[in-house]
Amino acid sequence: MRILLICAAGMSTSLLVEKMKKEGEKRGMQDLYIKAETVDDLEKVIDDYDVVLLGPQIRYKEKYVADLTKEKNKAYRVIPPHIYGMVDGAKTLDLAIEAIKGGK
Repeated sequence: MRILLICAAGMSTSLLVEKMKKEGEKRGMQDLYIKAETVDDLEKVIDDYDVVLLGPQIRYKEKYVADLTKEKNKAYRVIPPHIYGMVDGAKTLDLAIEAIKGGK
């Protein structure tokens, strides 16, 4: 599973990426790849991912992300502020899994 976290600058989101990777290791998820990118780079990198998770601080970009993910047949979700604020890797990973299972 390839997960892309989208944010404004990538600073705080990189902490969440690391927690998600550790959670994936605990769960024995061998094929897990997670990376954070800026929203400005989304069009360049989206084809490399299965699901896009949008940081709550840039929720104002949700329409753009929703339209692009629909066009590219990718799943996406907005990370709830309380999950993002707690840097909860387990719940964020669950969100990505649910997004993929739940469809685009």
